[in-house]
Amino acid sequence: MAPPRDRLPRVVLASTVGLATVAAAGLLGTTAAQAAPGCGVDYTIPSSWNGGFTAAVTITNLGDRLTSWNLSWSFSAGQTVTQLWNGSVSQSGSQVTVTNASYNGTIATGGTVSFGFNGAWNGSNPRPGSFTLNGTLCTGTVSPSSPSPSPPGSPTSPPGSPTPPPSTSTPPPSGPTPPPVSSVGGSGPYPAGYETSSGLTNHTIYRPASFPATPLPVFVWGNGGCSANGTSALPFLREIASHGFLAISSGRPNGSGSTTAALLTQAMNWAVAENSRQGSWYQGRIDTTKIAVAGFSCGGLEAYEVSNDARVSTTMIFSSGLLDDNNDFQLRRLTKPIAYIIGGPSDIAYPNAMDDWGKLPSGLPAFMGNLPVGHGGTYSQTNGGEFGRVAVLYLKWRLLGDRTAGQTFVGSDCGLCRNTQWTVQQKNLTL
Repeated sequence: MAPPRDRLPRVVLASTVGLATVAAAGLLGTTAAQAAPGCGVDYTIPSSWNGGFTAAVTITNLGDRLTSWNLSWSFSAGQTVTQLWNGSVSQSGSQVTVTNASYNGTIATGGTVSFGFNGAWNGSNPRPGSFTLNGTLCTGTVSPSSPSPSPPGSPTSPPGSPTPPPSTSTPPPSGPTPPPVSSVGGSGPYPAGYETSSGLTNHTIYRPASFPATPLPVFVWGNGGCSANGTSALPFLREIASHGFLAISSGRPNGSGSTTAALLTQAMNWAVAENSRQGSWYQGRIDTTKIAVAGFSCGGLEAYEVSNDARVSTTMIFSSGLLDDNNDFQLRRLTKPIAYIIGGPSDIAYPNAMDDWGKLPSGLPAFMGNLPVGHGGTYSQTNGGEFGRVAVLYLKWRLLGDRTAGQTFVGSDCGLCRNTQWTVQQKNLTL
């Protein structure tokens, strides 16, 4: 039985959700038998309170593919790590070393990996001055003697993987040509990137660089920590867009501050308006009858708030669950299919999510998938990692009617039920 949710530490959940808000800076790692031509680390503190804080760390590999890693730094003000996820930690005095977990030791060239931790401080909490990866000082630069790496955040594939086919779609001749998008990538048939709009100033819009022949279903996203950084889950959201979806994240690219559920509604309003606005390059290119609302941790709470919008086709809750039983009315009013993607029992949101699962309305189609990756998920991994892959399949099923994709989730012999690390539960699911 899940513990009463009013006893769960609200401040801890609110702080750990910030893991997904980290934006990658360039880093190169190495194995013991390799020399690292350069590396960099992005270390942020998305949440802090009297005597405690949450830190989020992202590593981006600019060099050869790694199969294991350890990151070391020294605290300068006596801080200590009290709880860490997506890795293991050792600390001796001020010196801290974090080693990869069993599932995130591999970092492809240009790929990223993230971990986070709760810590304690007294007096001040400055950022560490330097980091070393497998013994190499990380400066954010690459040695001239090293092979030319991929830029940070660019899509990569393991050696021997097939190159994703280029987009063959072209914009309908009646519509204006859209401007280029930034940071194009993703494994789907429509390489995607992001842009901003003067009509939606507090959001980041992910779309294919060239529009498919069919309109784009909509995926509206709330960030972890209710962070207003619209590129905090860039690899994950870009991957979704590359499969023919319009993904809209709360917050501007690399933005700061906090979000509210109202931004998710604004994103839906904008998509509907742009689809019909004369002169918009989105005119006639958005399927406003197919909208998914989703969010990670604090963003998942925002998704719950707007899930009763009549335009929503399905809701996706990532590593989140209601914090207060007084909000259970949000569960009772659900009428559209819902999916939970949770980080397993070590995910701090796991008890809340499982409690919500037990309170869903009878007859509601629902999927629950737990992958043992902890609260941080896989959003910053290449193409959004396993969470990205599963999210795309779910959206293809629910928004595009792809029955083959639906077999990933439905039945005792579902794709995630057989020979995977996923633990699956189902309610009222049919193809």
